[in-house]
Amino acid sequence: MLDAFATAPPGHERVAYLDGVRFHDATGVRHGVATTVTLPDAHTTPGNYQVSARAMEQAGSHFEVLELVRLAQVHTHGNDWVNHSRTDDGRAYSQMDDALSLVLPHHAAGRPTPFQAGVHLRGPQGWRRLHRDELENHVRLLPGTIDHRRHPWNACPTGTKETSTDASTPSTTSTRWPSRWWSRRKLPS
Repeated sequence: MLDAFATAPPGHERVAYLDGVRFHDATGVRHGVATTVTLPDAHTTPGNYQVSARAMEQAGSHFEVLELVRLAQVHTHGNDWVNHSRTDDGRAYSQMDDALSLVLPHHAAGRPTPFQAGVHLRGPQGWRRLHRDELENHVRLLPGTIDHRRHPWNACPTGTKETSTDASTPSTTSTRWPSRWWSRRKLPS
């Protein structure tokens, strides 16, 4: 997401959505894991952004086919102020309770973390910024790579014999996706 934000016009606000899967743990608490960054076709200016109804519909067109839901919105401000403005409150991606909105400072320059952002939660009385001690209950960064190797890329001293494709036996394993994926319709363009 931060790489995509870096390509925005200088000085303009940026906006993206975090989409993923939602599940309940053994105690019934609802959680979500973001898997996908969605960049809407937004109109951006130095002071704000707008996502039209058509662009919002397009930004959610992949939900059914990929079995994803919208988990949060992320947008930027040009300075270090990371609270929601009245405009931010009104133009948020959702007004449903438990919706999350993250505001990154300085148009995400310096690659801020969620702990440097203003994290806002929608509740019955409207949007409120979470206190630092509340953040872990709502936002947690998970590792993208878990490396258990004792020595990185420890090669076998004897190597592997080189074989030609003529000497290889073709695989009999199907390379098709599981039926629930390949039977679905194509993603909208």
